[in-house]
Amino acid sequence: MVENGRTRVAVLGTLAEFNNEAIPFEMTALLELVANINPDLLCLDITPEQWRERDFDNLPREYREALLPLAHQTDIVVAPIGGEKPSATPVVGGWRRKVINWLHSWIGSIQRKAPGPDATNQGWRHVLANYLYDATRTLSSGSRKREVADYVDHLALKALEISRRDPGTRVLVVINVQYCHIVRKRLHEYSDVEVANYRDL
Repeated sequence: MVENGRTRVAVLGTLAEFNNEAIPFEMTALLELVANINPDLLCLDITPEQWRERDFDNLPREYREALLPLAHQTDIVVAPIGGEKPSATPVVGGWRRKVINWLHSWIGSIQRKAPGPDATNQGWRHVLANYLYDATRTLSSGSRKREVADYVDHLALKALEISRRDPGTRVLVVINVQYCHIVRKRLHEYSDVEVANYRDL
């Protein structure tokens, strides 16, 4: 429990969009990080239906192989906050599509060389990736931008809703790293929750 009575929320990113590629670090690194944080609530980007039906086959490896087994073996409570995800690829053509593909390959190169979850969530690698993610969204179609904005708002509001249910708890939100800085910014708008670094949760 948090001493000042405010719910403390932290956001941690995973490499979900590279789920079909080799993860750059061992699952044990993420597992140990979250186990050491030991949050009261673990918000994951899965739908309530997936959670109720235990339909985990298509989830990112970080969820399937690390976080869900960890929650099952401990007192960490999982809270599903996912919804209908935006389309996987931007709906644009021509030069913009080529630039987006090039930016995404650059992001992949940066993230695949990360030595651990800390490297993808803070420091120069994280800052540069955020700029590149933002650039791909800027070049995307208007509908794609709205899809992403709506989805990020959904994640933030669901995390906020869950955080408000039990004041004073410690909530860790684990989502796709490309949305982390936007969700943090959204959560900072609410005074009844304290947005913390995941290492300080």
